[in-house]
Amino acid sequence: MRNIFTKTKTVWFSILIVIALVFISNKKYQYPSEYEINQRIKYLNHVIAQPLDKQSEILLLGDVNFEWILFTYAYSTYALFNLVEKDSSYSETYVPIIKVAIEKTLQEPIYSPYNIDSEKLFSDSIPDYSVLYLGHLNLMLGKYRQISSDTSYNSLHDRISKSLFNRYLDSPFLNLESYPYSIWIPDNSVAITSLQLHSKLTGSNYNSVVDKWLNSLKENYIDQDTGVLFSMINPQNGLPFEEPRGSMLGWSIMFISSIDPSFANELYLNYESAFSTNLGILQLFKERHNDANTNFGDIDSGPIFFGYSIPANEFAFANALFANDLKTAKRIERLINLGTSKDYSETGLRYKSRFIDFQISPMAEALVLFSHTNHSY
Repeated sequence: MRNIFTKTKTVWFSILIVIALVFISNKKYQYPSEYEINQRIKYLNHVIAQPLDKQSEILLLGDVNFEWILFTYAYSTYALFNLVEKDSSYSETYVPIIKVAIEKTLQEPIYSPYNIDSEKLFSDSIPDYSVLYLGHLNLMLGKYRQISSDTSYNSLHDRISKSLFNRYLDSPFLNLESYPYSIWIPDNSVAITSLQLHSKLTGSNYNSVVDKWLNSLKENYIDQDTGVLFSMINPQNGLPFEEPRGSMLGWSIMFISSIDPSFANELYLNYESAFSTNLGILQLFKERHNDANTNFGDIDSGPIFFGYSIPANEFAFANALFANDLKTAKRIERLINLGTSKDYSETGLRYKSRFIDFQISPMAEALVLFSHTNHSY
């Protein structure tokens, strides 16, 4: 009799566990509290306002990867723009922060790694500078122009947009170099988005290159096995140069979503199908398709564990929110929370990595805030 009772209790306990897991796995993402959003902004404002000296968090971040400095300013701008666009009452507080981010992006420690001469940047004829730097700077200028009455940067915005447009028209592969002999599709997705925005704001014809670029991607740079975008293009022959990667693919989808939502949604669904593992409570995205290796990765992926990388999941979080896939977004959010710990201080909220030494804040903070704010509620 006791054995029957014990077995019955075990069965019911197992059933309750299953029900609980099903309930948890079906929960949907919910927008963070206003307090948490404000604390995140407080931290990013603290970072953006810091002087560019050797002790600043932003330059220390650049010691690991100088691109991350630019990305911190850029994604902070995009996130703050999203908030102002949703509620114009934020304008008075957030627009000045964006202006500081732009001013910092135009300073020598930020642009020098891209071999840019500041005098030529402000000249009538801008040289063929890195599309990575120009793309983000131009999109930041466009976002600022859209929500601010300040015209200080309008001329620079116009010149960069004109330069990028003409370069795309002259490009044999409709994609520009981030560095000499190196073409990344995700970097071009930012620049193309900036041209779309310039046309929206000014009526320029620069958006005429957008459809050409999108059609080129669809015709030439979709991996047939996975249905997602390749990462790089061979500058000599225009052929795909690197396999699809999560840290690159999720980036491209974020920006394509603003110029071709249908295409971006298709890419996301293929990305989720071919690169992710759904564990019910958690969902993990891989850096490479069908690759389960554990290694140190590279500067873009960071450490890779059984094929999964931190950037792939960070970007997939933004992608899931754009696609309104709120269950997947919740599972990724749990994963992010599992791998980090919250740190509230007088400078605001930031996350710290819990299990590995991969200090990518404050860039990660800017990216996560952008992800949260880039969703339509």
